[in-house]
Amino acid sequence: MKTRSIRTRILTSFFSVITVFTISLAILEYYVIKKDIITKNQDIVRNDLNSAREIYREEVERIRDVVRFTALRFFIKDAIPTGQFDTLQKELEGIRKAESLDVLTLTDSTGKVIVRPRNPSVIGDDKAPDELVSRVLLDHEVIAGTMIVVREELMKEGPDLAEQAHMRFIHTLRAKKTLKTEETSGMMIKAAAPVLGRDGELLGVLYGGSLINRNYRIVDKIKEIVFEAVKYKGKEIGTATIFQQDLRISTNVKAKDGSRAIGTRVSQEVHERVLVKGQPWLDRAYVVADWYKTAYEPIRDMNGKIIGILYIGILEQPFVDKARNIFLVFLAIFILAVVMAGFLASALAGDMSRLLKHMLKATHKLSKGDLGNKVDMVTGTTELDVLVSSFNEMSSQLRDREDSLRITNEKLAELNKTYLDLVGFVSHELKGLLGTSIMSTVSVRDGLFGDINAKQKEVLELAAKNLNYLVETVRKFLDLSRIEKGELELKRTALYIGEDVFDYSIETFAGEAAEKKMQIKNNIQPDTKVDGDLDLLRIVANNLVGNAIKYGLEGGKVVLSSEDLGDKVRLEVYNDSRPIRDDEKERLFKKFSRLDIPEKKKVKGTGLGLFITREIIIKHGGDIWIEPRENGNAFIFEISKGFPGSDL
Repeated sequence: MKTRSIRTRILTSFFSVITVFTISLAILEYYVIKKDIITKNQDIVRNDLNSAREIYREEVERIRDVVRFTALRFFIKDAIPTGQFDTLQKELEGIRKAESLDVLTLTDSTGKVIVRPRNPSVIGDDKAPDELVSRVLLDHEVIAGTMIVVREELMKEGPDLAEQAHMRFIHTLRAKKTLKTEETSGMMIKAAAPVLGRDGELLGVLYGGSLINRNYRIVDKIKEIVFEAVKYKGKEIGTATIFQQDLRISTNVKAKDGSRAIGTRVSQEVHERVLVKGQPWLDRAYVVADWYKTAYEPIRDMNGKIIGILYIGILEQPFVDKARNIFLVFLAIFILAVVMAGFLASALAGDMSRLLKHMLKATHKLSKGDLGNKVDMVTGTTELDVLVSSFNEMSSQLRDREDSLRITNEKLAELNKTYLDLVGFVSHELKGLLGTSIMSTVSVRDGLFGDINAKQKEVLELAAKNLNYLVETVRKFLDLSRIEKGELELKRTALYIGEDVFDYSIETFAGEAAEKKMQIKNNIQPDTKVDGDLDLLRIVANNLVGNAIKYGLEGGKVVLSSEDLGDKVRLEVYNDSRPIRDDEKERLFKKFSRLDIPEKKKVKGTGLGLFITREIIIKHGGDIWIEPRENGNAFIFEISKGFPGSDL
């Protein structure tokens, strides 16, 4: 692996981190700025749609008021002299033109047209009146709304209106595919009002309307009021459109040739959302030739049927450019900051590199045992100078501490040797003496030297138990001495773990089990064979079986079981007892550690049994642990069946 100087690594790392950080921050900043600008722009478009809707509604109300007030001026009698129709027709035509209406027509009380100023030659139609007139005839109320008017009806009102409504489809990118190539019907804002006599009787219906197709008064009014006709790079920054279904019939969106994009169609995504699902669209959309932040909402007729779309949009490019310019300014600031930081980092890296070279030499001398070696350098940087001072102080303290530790270790080694020798000597001597004492006590207790009374026998029985406990304690201290000195060597022989090891322990503790009325179940498989130290494994068995009886419940059970794991064997010693808590598990196998069990305070113990047991099992290539059960505990250990060189 190629190595580099600390100065190179510091500068490389610094510039790598600062570059990644700068790029990440710049991207995040661009995203946040753009998102903030575009989000605010979308909120503006939403508000602009509210304004456009209000302007459209005002136009509907204007036409409604014109028709309503005009209807109040007329009182049609049962029979009107023929000469009066010309006067009425001229008067209605004057109102129509003055109020910028495309239609202003009068019917009688059956809905039959009697005055049609725009096309006076077509009157007296026997066809049933349209839905708007029919509703007025039924309810006698003023009604206004947006309607689709078919070509046949437009021709009656005036052939020029039918021609105005006629549009051929222009191919539009992203529009929904259709086999339809032209539109002959028109969309009209239409109102109708009852004409009542002096006595309130219905004499007829006056209806009027304005054809939206190629009529730009509403959309241009929206642009003028909402966007104030602001332009960006020659393009209108705000646009408005009225769609008949998905076809632009009135718009100030420009086509590529600069003309109004009449005949183009809305994108398929907007078509599905607004016309099919009846939901508003508030998002960016591709409008004819540019991306806009847009708002679309359905236009419904008087029955709630969707017949068109009202659109408002703001050109997206100005906001994208603004976000990009802000991003470039901040990026320039970041780059300048990185360059300045690079010069400072280079100077700092140089100081650190020189200091580290000196400290490296001094550290190398320390590793060779030259304690007390010092660095003679002043950097002028507070932190680095403190580091030098601390290193020099550490070097001096290490020298002093080494001298102190050497003396202390020599004393501790001597004391430890003396302690282990003393433990071994005392334990060995006590073992012989205690053996003789037990034999003598048992002989007297059993009457070998003459009869004794019951009280004497009871005292001797207690003395024998205490001596047995002392023998067990001495044995454990001898085992501990061997472990501490590293003299615990295995004398491996082939043996049956059940018959040679645990049967011996069960027999040893049978009396104690009987005293506590405990039942011992030996489920160890008789053919379980291992290569191990018989004496040490019996110590393991004695400790586990003895503890199971000692700490088990009165009248409970002890269960021994085994499981063949292939190259290992698992042994389990279970007893009925209080389940061990999790916080007690770690203390079980520590030297001189005993659990604080109130009901077992009188049970004697050294706290060495499980520690010794664990060391012996580890020597046999295994491990031991405890598993609390519902009504007791199970000590489980695993050992290898054989060792290199064995025949197992």
